[in-house]
Amino acid sequence: MIDLTNLEEIKKLDPKNVYGSTEMFADQCRQIWDDAKKVTYPPEYRNVKNIVFCGMGGSSYAGRIMPNLFKDELSVPIYTNDDYHLPAYVDKSSLVLLGSYSGTTEEVLSAGKEALERGAKITAVTTGSAIADFLKVNSLPGLVFTPQFNPSTQPRLGTGYNVLGAIAVLNQIGLVHISDEAIKKAIGILQSGKEQIKEQAMEFAKKIFGNIPVIFAAEFLKGNAYILRNQTNETAKSFSAFSELPDLNHHLMEGLKNPADKKLIVLFLTSNLYSDILKKRIALTSEVVEKNNIPVLEYEAQGEEKISQMLNVLSFGGYLVLYLAFLYGQDPSLIPWVDFFKEKLAKA
Repeated sequence: MIDLTNLEEIKKLDPKNVYGSTEMFADQCRQIWDDAKKVTYPPEYRNVKNIVFCGMGGSSYAGRIMPNLFKDELSVPIYTNDDYHLPAYVDKSSLVLLGSYSGTTEEVLSAGKEALERGAKITAVTTGSAIADFLKVNSLPGLVFTPQFNPSTQPRLGTGYNVLGAIAVLNQIGLVHISDEAIKKAIGILQSGKEQIKEQAMEFAKKIFGNIPVIFAAEFLKGNAYILRNQTNETAKSFSAFSELPDLNHHLMEGLKNPADKKLIVLFLTSNLYSDILKKRIALTSEVVEKNNIPVLEYEAQGEEKISQMLNVLSFGGYLVLYLAFLYGQDPSLIPWVDFFKEKLAKA
């Protein structure tokens, strides 16, 4: 088994420096938050009846985070659109936020063109290319950034840009309210606690290795469970699943019995900010899982505020799947089956 503390061994499996991008997560967050302050939005962008976030793959992560993180604050519904076409209700009273790190995502560009036809308010978070051109040609405001802290150049490794960028846009518009102090404090906690996060991620990766991780989360960390599932698939080349409390208490527990030779391990994403009833549910759910002879791990989010804890879990998850990839002897940058599929689809 590879020594996860031996950087020379790691480099052999990581020619595109995914490790470097993972190390720079806090830097990505700082850059994108500062970049977003330079963008101004028309006052009417604040007067919307709904928000539709359009994104695919790693660029969709913000859409999974925001509805849960801002559930108690947003006064309008937010929907994540991972398709070529927009919901029928999108009109001039809608805000459509296009998320595409590469700026070339065809589904997102298609949705943007539909939004333009319907007179919706449009913005984007992107590094450039076709979506940046779309903004420019149509005189639309958007956050177009240069990814200074993603040496791997992989869009899915720009998690700080993808997630905090969209949040920063909503903050600039005035649909959510996060202070600079809160973000600076959260980033400071990420930096000061990085070595501890890495140590925990190594420990968890060794325990998960050889098993199928199933991630359980609740309330404002539900989006993190979705992201960690996807990252485990793409980066570690390992199957994974996720489920949400309290809903899983009404069905999933009965599915833990069979088959007898299952190789599952359950990872709870927990928080001291969860409601008391959810804390009780997690404790009881953990007991049920263990009674079904399935190992249980628990990662408790660090930080004093929800935004800080969400970013902390994103950082932890990034390291976890990276170390898991190394344990499996995988180059974390490669996505051969996704590339194969895209190539065949383009020809079709």
